[in-house]
Amino acid sequence: MKSVYYILILPLMLSFTACKKFLDVKPKTQVESDVAFEDEKGYQQALTGIYVKLTGKSLYGKELSFGMLDVLGRQYNSITGVYTNFDSYNYQLDTAKTRIAAIWKQMYNGVANANNLLANLDRTDRPQFTGVNYNVIKGEALGLRAFIHFDLLRLYAPAPASNGGMDALAIPYVTKFGAENVARGNVRSVIGNVLADLNAAAELLKTSDPIVAGNPAATNYLRDRYYKFNYYAVKALQARVYLYAGDKPNARACAEEVINSNAFPFASSATITSGQNKIFLSELIFSLNMNDLHTYATGYFGNETQNLAKRYDDARADFDLTLSDYRYTILTSNTAGNVLTYSNKYLAGASSPLGYLYKMPVIRVSEMYYIASECLIQSNKTKSLEYLNAVRHARNLSADVPASVSDAELQNQIFREYRREFLAEGQLFYYYKRLNASSIEYTAVTPNNSVYVLPLPEDELKYGN
Repeated sequence: MKSVYYILILPLMLSFTACKKFLDVKPKTQVESDVAFEDEKGYQQALTGIYVKLTGKSLYGKELSFGMLDVLGRQYNSITGVYTNFDSYNYQLDTAKTRIAAIWKQMYNGVANANNLLANLDRTDRPQFTGVNYNVIKGEALGLRAFIHFDLLRLYAPAPASNGGMDALAIPYVTKFGAENVARGNVRSVIGNVLADLNAAAELLKTSDPIVAGNPAATNYLRDRYYKFNYYAVKALQARVYLYAGDKPNARACAEEVINSNAFPFASSATITSGQNKIFLSELIFSLNMNDLHTYATGYFGNETQNLAKRYDDARADFDLTLSDYRYTILTSNTAGNVLTYSNKYLAGASSPLGYLYKMPVIRVSEMYYIASECLIQSNKTKSLEYLNAVRHARNLSADVPASVSDAELQNQIFREYRREFLAEGQLFYYYKRLNASSIEYTAVTPNNSVYVLPLPEDELKYGN
């Protein structure tokens, strides 16, 4: 992999985009890195810098949430402007290449910053840390490194269920901060590395993270754990990874640990129906803080003609014409005559409290219910339905999916929940890919690895990958 590393120097971030240039200035950057990590606050700021990086518009601030990924998942049927090429899954045109390359570069930049932080945590001359802060910072950094690599895997490599499966060539898993090229591993090795990092993170966080009952209280730096890659975010990501790899027993166990923690209760009807809590705040296991989210999203969702690039056709069919569902009645708006429907999830209302604004959902507890349900379809359908219907009840659907449902139809109901639940959050495309689905709704394109696997940036291919 061609190295693209940014060293976190606060308040200035220095960037180096080529190995030769990096090597030319290494002694100077080593000194600056030491200065940046001379005290505990420097480590905290460096970790915060990684979270800020993830909010970039090339990443979860747009493309990996309501932008490119939801276009690929066909959450929108009325697509114009910059995403037209993605609508047809033509990744070879320049507008597509530019976005695909930016995601790769910025994601590996996040990995580099995590590796720089972890390398400094392992220094023998590191400063003293307060209480459990060392374990929490290291656990979060390991979790973030795994999180970023896993989404790179889901974007740039074949799924385990596809042709080639676990043996298919994947991405580099980078664990050291430096300028060396890292060879691409196969899907199996990358998943193994992701799980190894997550296991290490879980061990550090389980007895240190304030989000876990019985651990030290959340004070000072340890507050706002829902914005951090906390212990339950680690377990939730493990559930995602295990399900992606086809390991349903472990996926279920991890999902159920999150569910049974009761740390993420379903949002109350009162806060939802008031129109204030459109992101179901209490259900967010991990989210990113974006102060410009609501103003920025206005350019993509709205009732104005120029905003149609992100509008999708009338969505009532997606909700089985059961229009009591909060995700339809509260989280979408319609144009005149119900011709088009668009998400208003990130648009501020006239009286939206600040506590419900500026949050980009990344992992929700509802996904853990869906994972647990899917894992139990064949072994315990009663329990599978219990998990699925629990989310439906929380969304104001009174009719349960019946016990007489076939296995295939139960899987279809889970799919339909993904479409409703994760609108403008980028998860539907990953659902299709994980199952190597032979069709994607609302497109005539036949999906295969040419659709499900984004091409590596040309700069990476030049460096031998």
